[in-house]
Amino acid sequence: MNKNKNFCVKIACFLMVFLSFNTASQAQNSECKDKLVAFEEFAKTNNFDDSTYEPWLDLKKKCAKFDESIYLIGENILKQKIYKANASEAKNGIVNELASLYDEHDKNFPNNNKGNKLNKALLLYENKVGSEVEIYSFLDKAFKTDYVQFKSPNALNIYSELLVNQYNSGDKGISSEDALQKLDLIAEKTQIESKAIEQAISGLVLKAKTVTLIAEEQRTVDNANISLEQLSLVSENLTGRINAIANCEVLSSFYEKNFDKNKDNALWLERAADRLVDKKCKSDLYVKISERFHSVSPSSKSAYNMAVVSRSAKNNTKAAEYFAQAADLQVDVTKKAEYFYTLATTYGYANKAKAREAALKALELKPSMGKAHTYIAQLYANSSNDCGENGFESKAVFWLAAESAKKAGVVEPKYKKSADDLAESFMKKAPSKKEIADAKRKSGQSIALKCWINETISIPKI
Repeated sequence: MNKNKNFCVKIACFLMVFLSFNTASQAQNSECKDKLVAFEEFAKTNNFDDSTYEPWLDLKKKCAKFDESIYLIGENILKQKIYKANASEAKNGIVNELASLYDEHDKNFPNNNKGNKLNKALLLYENKVGSEVEIYSFLDKAFKTDYVQFKSPNALNIYSELLVNQYNSGDKGISSEDALQKLDLIAEKTQIESKAIEQAISGLVLKAKTVTLIAEEQRTVDNANISLEQLSLVSENLTGRINAIANCEVLSSFYEKNFDKNKDNALWLERAADRLVDKKCKSDLYVKISERFHSVSPSSKSAYNMAVVSRSAKNNTKAAEYFAQAADLQVDVTKKAEYFYTLATTYGYANKAKAREAALKALELKPSMGKAHTYIAQLYANSSNDCGENGFESKAVFWLAAESAKKAGVVEPKYKKSADDLAESFMKKAPSKKEIADAKRKSGQSIALKCWINETISIPKI
């Protein structure tokens, strides 16, 4: 009986303490809410200037765990103070205060998703506070813990730069394998962010082809393109940094060891293929990675890689198939035109009809492509012995070749001299004035050229 009585007393005491604590907590929350509302009105009126610092500091001290907007407001206030401090002695102290605020924000609101570790690292780097080793350590941790927020081109570039600096300084904690692994992960993050931006604006890009975008939409596209250019620069820097620490042998070994666990990762396969090409490591490993990339994620790029592999193996039939796929899947008009031109040269003299067809497709996409006209002219000239029913008609093919060559100089003026010189060389091989008369022909008459050419040419006035 006494045991039950004692138990009830304990329960009653617990409830009293709990209710008392809960009431006090509610009272504090109510007070903090009033303080925060009053401060926000005060801060807005004073545009978060220096007069807001002390009241904010008092609010944070008394209501540190009430609302995370206290930390966001504080970040704004301290950033303004840093800007105004410029190069004064007080600046470093304010920078360190903001760095501590990021830590405090994470401590009191651990799931805030604001990327504070990254914010802290960039703050210290940009204001030259703290050592390079410390900043690299913060970035390294942030890349693991704040991966989603780690998307700034500037942050990705600084992280890779400091990583290589630490490796080059002889940091025993970073082997060449570790450095390559981390640089590869940074490259993957760069790819992910680029593809996300491209996907986000794809609808607007398509819309812009048919209608004029409104100002807000155009700004979105312009800002996205700026970010893509910045990420492209990050990729270029990464390539340079990887090339600086890894020769072909090291790079091939790295990708060989990591192939099995990444054989279904299209981004990894694409990246590995690009790195090996850039380093001129076109080995059996490159072929294996290219084949797997095309199998896992068929695209214009993967098809192009396979075309290059096939051409290196002197299998022009397969190369042509893959170049055709690369051209069909390509959405960028300029690249698409180039791929069709490459397809034309791959068909070459072995299949002149297909070669001309591909060159003409290139010209449809890019009418200013002078080299396509030149190539067609050479295809014609190479057929002079095949496409005439007699000697006169065979030589008449050179008129068509000269006509095509001249077009190159018209559509692309920088080729005018070489195009005119080529046309002149063809004209010297065409029928002379005497040969025209001997064949009982005259200027203006049409000649139907047979075989794959299947074109009609008018006899020029000579």
